[in-house]
Amino acid sequence: MKKQCKDQSSIIHTVFDCVLSYIDDDDIDNRNSFSLVSRKWCELEGLTRKNVTVHMFYSPTPSRLHQRFPLLESLTLKGYPLRSPEIASIDITPWIQGISASNSFKCLKEVCICGTSVHDSDLELLSRTRGKNLKVLKICKCQGFSTDGIILLLGMMRNGYVLWHRVSRALESLDIGNTCSEWDVEDLILLAKNCSKSLESLKIHGCDLIDLVDVFSHAVNLQDFAGGGYKKIDEYAGFKFPPKLRRMGIYRIRKSMFPALLPLADQLRELNLRRARLDRDDECYLIQRCPNLEVLYTDNTGHGNEKLKVIGQFCKKLCKLKITGFGSVSSTGLVAIAQGCLNLEYLHIRLRVVSNEAMECIGSHLKNLRYFRMTFGYAAHDQTALPLDDGIRALLVGCSKLKWLGIYNQELTDVGLDFIGKYGRNLRYLSLGYIGESDAGLVQLSKGCPNLRKLEIQICPLSKQALSSLMFNVTSLRYIWVHNGQGNTYAAMTRPTFDL
Repeated sequence: MKKQCKDQSSIIHTVFDCVLSYIDDDDIDNRNSFSLVSRKWCELEGLTRKNVTVHMFYSPTPSRLHQRFPLLESLTLKGYPLRSPEIASIDITPWIQGISASNSFKCLKEVCICGTSVHDSDLELLSRTRGKNLKVLKICKCQGFSTDGIILLLGMMRNGYVLWHRVSRALESLDIGNTCSEWDVEDLILLAKNCSKSLESLKIHGCDLIDLVDVFSHAVNLQDFAGGGYKKIDEYAGFKFPPKLRRMGIYRIRKSMFPALLPLADQLRELNLRRARLDRDDECYLIQRCPNLEVLYTDNTGHGNEKLKVIGQFCKKLCKLKITGFGSVSSTGLVAIAQGCLNLEYLHIRLRVVSNEAMECIGSHLKNLRYFRMTFGYAAHDQTALPLDDGIRALLVGCSKLKWLGIYNQELTDVGLDFIGKYGRNLRYLSLGYIGESDAGLVQLSKGCPNLRKLEIQICPLSKQALSSLMFNVTSLRYIWVHNGQGNTYAAMTRPTFDL
C-alpha cells in the first residue's frame, strides 16, 4: 500500500512538472496557488519561473530570490513611481552586487531597472561580470549615473576587437533612449557590425538619422528602432531604414522623410509619434497608411478628436493606444476610438472633458480592455461637470477583463469609489489621483476589489485611519503607495510591516 501511494505521488509530481511549464509567468494567481500545495510543488514552480518583478520597497535579498528562482532569465527591479520625489532613496547597489556574484543567477539574460538610483560603479560592475551573458539591459526613469556609466557599458566591449566580438556578438537589444548621456556614433557602428545577426532592438537619443546610415547597413535584422532626429534636410536622398523594421519611433519627422518611411508602413506593428512634431494633417496621413498597427503612441496637441477619428477608422488591429500631453480630446474622440478599435486591450489617454455616455460606450465596445488610464486637465474640475460615477460603473460592468485602472483629476465622488469596489472584481492594480470626497468612499471601496494587489493614491482627501482600514480589509493587497503632494510619502509598503 505504501509503495502504491509513493508511486501515485511520483506520478502526480511528474504530471504537474509537465503541466507547470505551460503556465505563463504572468499568471501569478495560478502559480502562487500551485506553489502553496506542497514544498515539492513550490520547488517545481520556482524552477520553471523565468521572469520576476521585484519591488524595492519590500524586496527579499538577492540570495533569497536566487534560492527561490534559481533558473531566472529575466529580472525587473522597480523603485518608486516616476512622479515620486524619493527615487534617489532607493539604492540598487546591493542588488547589482547580488546579480554579479559568480555563483548566482547563472541563467540571467535580461535585466530591467526602473525608478531607482543607479551609480556608475553599478553599471561598471554589471558590465564586467555579466557582459558576456546579458542580451537585454534596460535602464528606465532612473537617476544617479553619468555619461561615464554608459561609456563603461560600451567601453568594456571595446577593449580590443577580440574581447568586443566575444562579449557582445549575441546582444539582441540596447536601450539607452531614456538617459541624458551622449556617445560616439562609432560605438554604435561597431556594435551593429559585431552584432549584425543578433541585434533586433536599438533605442537611442541625441543622434541625427543621417549619422546612422552605417549602423543601419550592418543591423540588417533590426526590427525595433527608436531615436534619432531629422535635421539635415538636404542629405536624405536615398536614405533607407533596415528592411525588417516592425516597430519604430523617430523624433522630429518632416513630411519630406515620408519616402523613406512609407515603404515600411504596411509592415509596421508599432509606431511612436509622441516626439515626431508632425502637424495634424501629416500625422493623420502617415497613420492612414499603417493599417496593421497594433501599438500606437501619439500626443494630444490640437485637433485631437480629428486624429482619434482617423485612428478609429484605419487602425482596426490596434491593441494598445497611448496618448500623452494635454490638448483638445473630448468625448467625441473617445467614442471614435471605442467604436473603431474593438481589439483594444490598453488605452491610456489624456482628456479635456468626458461624459458618462462616452464611458458607457467604452464599456459596450471594448470587451478586451485590460488596462485603462485617463487623466484630465485641471480645467476639468468644473462646478457644472457631472460626476463620472455612472460612467465608471458602466466601464467596469462592460469591461469584465479590466485589471488595471487609473483615474486622475476628475469629478469622481465617494459613490464612484463605491462602484469601483463593487464592480472591480478583477482589478489587480488601481491608481487614483485628485478624486473622492472623504474617507467614506475609500471605506466602501475596501469592501470590494477582492483581487486588488497594488494601490497608488496621490493627493486625495483621505486620512491615515481610512488607509489603515483598507490595508486590513483588502486581504489580497500586496503593495501600497500614498503621496500627499507635499513631498511626503505616507506609505510605500505592504503587510505585515506597514506603519502609516
